[in-house]
Amino acid sequence: TVAHCPSSNLKLASGIAPIAQMLKHDVTVGIGTDGPASNNDLDMFAEIHLAAILAKTQANDPTTLPARQALLMATRQGAEALFLGDKTGSLEVGKLADVIVIDANVAHNMPQFNRDPEAVYSRIVYAAKSSDVRHVFCNGRWLMRDRELLTLDEATLLDEARAYALQVDTFMRAREESVLSKLVAVSELEQAESYEVQVKARIADEVIIDKLLKHPDTQIIHFNHYRQYDSYFLFDDEGRERVRYREDDKIDDHGEVESVRSRLTYSVPTTEREFDQAVLLFRSRFIADATRPVRFYREYFQPLHERQLEKNRRRWHILFQGVLYYLNLDQLLKPQVDGLFIELKSRTYSMKDAEIKAQRVQEMLDILGIGADDIIHRHYIEMVKDAAVAGD
Repeated sequence: TVAHCPSSNLKLASGIAPIAQMLKHDVTVGIGTDGPASNNDLDMFAEIHLAAILAKTQANDPTTLPARQALLMATRQGAEALFLGDKTGSLEVGKLADVIVIDANVAHNMPQFNRDPEAVYSRIVYAAKSSDVRHVFCNGRWLMRDRELLTLDEATLLDEARAYALQVDTFMRAREESVLSKLVAVSELEQAESYEVQVKARIADEVIIDKLLKHPDTQIIHFNHYRQYDSYFLFDDEGRERVRYREDDKIDDHGEVESVRSRLTYSVPTTEREFDQAVLLFRSRFIADATRPVRFYREYFQPLHERQLEKNRRRWHILFQGVLYYLNLDQLLKPQVDGLFIELKSRTYSMKDAEIKAQRVQEMLDILGIGADDIIHRHYIEMVKDAAVAGD
């Protein structure tokens, strides 16, 4: 069975369900509203109307899902989809007396034509509104009579809703006063702030890295191959704060995707110090698992700009003179940037440690034959930004 929630599908950009094909294959389809997070007013009449017209658009056929079928999906077939068909969904002896009475004598439902007995279904599906409901029974009990709610104090509920909204606003303002606070509100940070020394350079040929990998001072600990898809959320024109959504597709020896991991990274692209005009000391990032799709974070963070980056990355974990470093060999695919790039980086825990590690990085650059002219002092996202501006 299927619960078809057309407004929610549209709001979340999930697409239009192929209802005609489902019904053709005897799938039991009911119509629903989903929840208030993805369908604000939960208007069942709007859902029936939308289900009927969207099915025609999806099938490119105006005769698809006639009004009678749409109303059936909202009543009897909806109950069957929830496995409640023996209890409700239609007016029959032995079933619950669940009834609504609609006032059809309203301007938006006029004029009315009675020549065709099917016309009443069209009036309900294409013209009736939730505000036309006059009476409601549930299991034979009056819930609303002459549009007056009999079991709820509507005025009190509305006052309480306004009070709760103020509390939620106050809470969210405190939790979301900064980009980092917003990230903390929806994620569990795995790594607190730290520092790393890093250098990036352009190389002409990947065989250059063999000089380092095969050097007697180098020991290879681990190797991974990734295809990385990055979405950078930027919150001002200078890009002082960034959130990166990364999908890491781990590639096996046959070139197939072995596993997928998605992560969020918060960073402030400031350089704390530069060693030997090449090696940079960066304040590292806050990292968290991305447990939701990228479109959620796009809507949640509402960045001023967004940049996309796709790259092929080969990563070695190496010990150089007994110290752990990461060696990345990168190819930027989208937007395409000519050449190959290497990154050498290592986490550091004090200024003295940073100085020692930076000196070893310089030794590795010498082994690789990389000079000052090959060093790049920009992040990939800055290179992508320039490419996007050039494209504009």
